[in-house]
Amino acid sequence: MNIDKHLWVRFAVGERVAFGRLHADQITEFAGDMYARPASTGATHALADVKLLHPSQPTKVVALWNNFRALRTKLGLGTPAEPLYFIKAPNSYAHPGDTVLQPWAQGKVVYEGELGIVIGRSATNVAEADAMAHVFGYTCANDITEAEILNRDASFAQWVRA
Repeated sequence: MNIDKHLWVRFAVGERVAFGRLHADQITEFAGDMYARPASTGATHALADVKLLHPSQPTKVVALWNNFRALRTKLGLGTPAEPLYFIKAPNSYAHPGDTVLQPWAQGKVVYEGELGIVIGRSATNVAEADAMAHVFGYTCANDITEAEILNRDASFAQWVRA
């Protein structure tokens, strides 16, 4: 596996949003498509002079549930027959350093550090052997959920309430 060791960031300089590669405390700005042959603009920015944004602008986040064996065991859950997932909409993302607001439901809030996999190319029915060709990179994510509303209504088992 060829791992690109560059640290890509999205950032705001005033009202303008840009992306680039972070080296120590300097960002080299790039233009074009971050996922397909971006080109350096030659501009650089001090990290202290920009606001970091979430690393990409996804249309959705697809999150897996019940994929952590130790938690499944602790909760007395079996191994699912197929992957269980839910969607997080773009209005639920926060940028690094932003304040996360208390959910309106005021119940038990749980949070977990998660590995985020950034998909850089469209993919449908991709063979396992070809899957890594679609991965742009990885990021850390903080998954925050108001847990008590997940199963509140037994007649509606959809997880979009997360």
